[in-house]
Amino acid sequence: MALSLKMDITITPELRQLGVRIGIGALLLAAAAYVLVAMPVMQGHRLDAEIAAAKANLTRQQSLAPALASLAQGAQNASLATLLPPKSDPVPRTRVYLMPEEIGHMAKALGVEPLDVALDAGSLAQDPDAIRLTGVFSGQFEGCRSLLMQLGGLPSLARMERVEMRAVDGHIEMLVQLRIALTN
Repeated sequence: MALSLKMDITITPELRQLGVRIGIGALLLAAAAYVLVAMPVMQGHRLDAEIAAAKANLTRQQSLAPALASLAQGAQNASLATLLPPKSDPVPRTRVYLMPEEIGHMAKALGVEPLDVALDAGSLAQDPDAIRLTGVFSGQFEGCRSLLMQLGGLPSLARMERVEMRAVDGHIEMLVQLRIALTN
């Protein structure tokens, strides 16, 4: 017994219209699935990334909080004598080139690594009686704080122009710009 299936399918306009409707329905179903499933999943991943970035930023800020509190407490405990600038003892112009090396040694003695300490000869155009010294240091907070206090007590310090601190991978990086008073 042989079973033979002979089917002749003729595509009628009604079948064609049904196929188009099924195709449009499938596209609409796919679009609805994308809107209802895929878009919320992608938005969830984006929000997770934003939350992770915010947590990292908060952790970095929290690592600076004890340092800022210590500075604030130190400022409250400071006496008037420590807040007054020291008497100026200008450095001779012929010896000012030794200042970066001296400050580098001072930093190392306090456990702070000097990354870059340099004089800016172009700053003499703004103030011919003082030269700008810029230093970048890296170390623990207490060492950076001690270095900042010692720099503030330098007898040749004309003024402190800029101090920036930031937390980087468990330590502090500090930028200091100060003016060294010069004699003729």
